[in-house]
Amino acid sequence: MDLKENRLSIIMEEIISHGQVEIKSLSKKLKVSTMTIYRDVEEFTKSGVLKKEKGILTSSQTFTLEYFHDVRANLNLDPKIKVAEEAGKIIKPNSFVAIDDSTTCLQFSHFPKYFEGTTVVTNNIKLINIFSKNPKIKIISLGGRYNRPTGSFLGLSTENTASQIPCHYLFMSSSSLDGTKIYTHDENVYRTKAIQMINSEKKYFLCDSSKIGKKAMNVQADLTEFEKCFFAGSHFDKGFESLLKKKKISFSYFKTKN
Repeated sequence: MDLKENRLSIIMEEIISHGQVEIKSLSKKLKVSTMTIYRDVEEFTKSGVLKKEKGILTSSQTFTLEYFHDVRANLNLDPKIKVAEEAGKIIKPNSFVAIDDSTTCLQFSHFPKYFEGTTVVTNNIKLINIFSKNPKIKIISLGGRYNRPTGSFLGLSTENTASQIPCHYLFMSSSSLDGTKIYTHDENVYRTKAIQMINSEKKYFLCDSSKIGKKAMNVQADLTEFEKCFFAGSHFDKGFESLLKKKKISFSYFKTKN
């Protein structure tokens, strides 16, 4: 990921977490000029995805409904791919594997070999389309109402189906992580993840390190609820690492270039 993509990742996360952000504060945080910030987001402000007024960037309805998932799917790819690669190694054949609709877990699409001989249970439409090409992978789609912002099926039908399918594993991620609390921005996504957690024997959390220290609207779970947590990124905060060890949370961290 290049420098502009890295800045966009931080800008998007700030807007997702807080709804708005001052351009001057972004400039100071990212150690670039305000003009650089303006150029980074120019495409989004021109199309109306982001609103720029009096030095403040805010999200618009267009951002929520059309750009959220696709933009984030292409940010912090190296860490996302790495945690997917490492987490997938624990899967055993003849198991039911639940996967959430996160852009992190979407990166399992790079490693179909881990899922051969298993049944994948997911509401992630892109993962369904990719895995359906492999005859060695059985797929159960949770179905329901298609939600464009998350690239997944959500709603009551999805939740009802998820509640009826117990799984051996669940792999999930989240939009934010603060302390050992993980957050989910969307209430519909929150409910589906909650049901997947209840119906899975072993739960695994995947996270790129850019999400650490950020909050969103809804507390989804605590890291103590997971069998193991997988982290990757160019930096891993020592204070956070100490907190994980203090709470005896099983984890692995993999250093990546980005």
